[in-house]
Amino acid sequence: MGANESYRVGSIFESTKWLTRGQRALEQCRFDDARLAYAKALELAPDSIDALRGLGYALFQLRRLAESLETLERALRIDPTDLLSRLLMGRLCLRLQQPDGAVEHFQAILQRIDNSAAARSGLIDAYVALGRLDQAEALCQQILRAEAESEVGHLAAARLAGFRRDDEAALRRFERLVQLWPNSASHRYNRGLCLLRMGRFDDGWRDYEFRFAAGAVNLRLPSTPRWDGGRVSRLLVLAEQGLGDAILFSRFVPQAAGLADQVTLVCPDSLIELFTRSLGCLCISDRTESWPQHDAHVPLMSLPLVLGLGAAAVAPRPAYLTVDPARLERWASLIGPPASGPLRIGIVHATSVAHSTEENPWTRRSCRAEELLPIVQVPGVEAYNLNLGKAAEEASAELPGLRALPAPLEDFDDTAAVVRLLDAVVSVDTACAHLAGSIGIQSLVLLPPTPDWKWQRGAPSSPWYESISLVQKDFAGRWVGVTASRVQQLLP
Repeated sequence: MGANESYRVGSIFESTKWLTRGQRALEQCRFDDARLAYAKALELAPDSIDALRGLGYALFQLRRLAESLETLERALRIDPTDLLSRLLMGRLCLRLQQPDGAVEHFQAILQRIDNSAAARSGLIDAYVALGRLDQAEALCQQILRAEAESEVGHLAAARLAGFRRDDEAALRRFERLVQLWPNSASHRYNRGLCLLRMGRFDDGWRDYEFRFAAGAVNLRLPSTPRWDGGRVSRLLVLAEQGLGDAILFSRFVPQAAGLADQVTLVCPDSLIELFTRSLGCLCISDRTESWPQHDAHVPLMSLPLVLGLGAAAVAPRPAYLTVDPARLERWASLIGPPASGPLRIGIVHATSVAHSTEENPWTRRSCRAEELLPIVQVPGVEAYNLNLGKAAEEASAELPGLRALPAPLEDFDDTAAVVRLLDAVVSVDTACAHLAGSIGIQSLVLLPPTPDWKWQRGAPSSPWYESISLVQKDFAGRWVGVTASRVQQLLP
């Protein structure tokens, strides 16, 4: 064997080792480790479809969607027949709000494997994303006629019932899925979401614990014992999921602190100062390399279950987060203190496009900025742009008269100070909405036709916050309760 051939064989062997590491990291939901491993495999074997596909999936899970698209397109240029890459591309197209592209990829798979469960499920989701619920229903029924106990069929039927707000029908499907596949963490988790949405909290909190095993939550956990709610010396609480979820569930930290001598909360950097001041516990970055000394740990959103709160967890509370006086003074000097003049309202129209809720019109939390123009044009209102990044630019371009903040928002202490200086906030379902509720500012939260379980179905006010009212879109895309008239009710 020549030197070049030996080098090539050695590179393939090394690449295979990195592929194995990447696959193992994916199985453990360590997506950044997987990204690094697959990138190393590609250095050694640039045309490896396995490495490209794995890297594309890891980037997708990390919400680095543009990089994921570039990687998967490269894989399909090398091998247009690779069906797993097509499957990932279909899912990525949905996340990028390109449902027509998703249909193309899923149908290409079904032309080769006409009973592919993954492609059928994806095609149903693509029809939903296109607003073609009847077509999605027809495909779902076709699957169930061919196989009465089809896992894909039952799951699709449950989701479609949820989109139509028929929670009882959705629950029956989830119950059947759990009966047929009792070891499936995913089905238990989905049943839990349905139960929570229906207000059946005792059972819902228990099933919600399966979010980790189902892969719905990517959270690095310590090897220490999981807290069971008993007396403990040093307790580590770990924030999870979104910033809004951290703000919402932080209300339970003081109650947990009553059962521990010392509580440390691990949370995103942008929340550290706000939480430290408001909750009376030590807060550290979720980017920390090593955990502080502790005797037990608990994920933040497990606190209602561990504390045995049941339905009592979901009850309106007065303000529980406090604004930094120094930040308040600084922002008051920039935009002025609260006044008896025009009503000052903060506007947030968009959330992250990388979130799975944004894939279809039934769950999409963002709205077009121009939909909020009637609010900006209400006489006697000064509207301020509380969006960030690209969404802030869109709002400025589409909403004449919307005021820009005089300085950037550096963290949630800044946002809290600005919100405190306003009379009200009008926001889609974002962290800003939760922040406004947590500090007691009157707010309208704009919800999609099928909102997140936390807002409950059909409620005119928030089950969590005393100061929040809810406005919901109907299936035709119209706001139920004209938002401009709701704002006018706030005028003196």
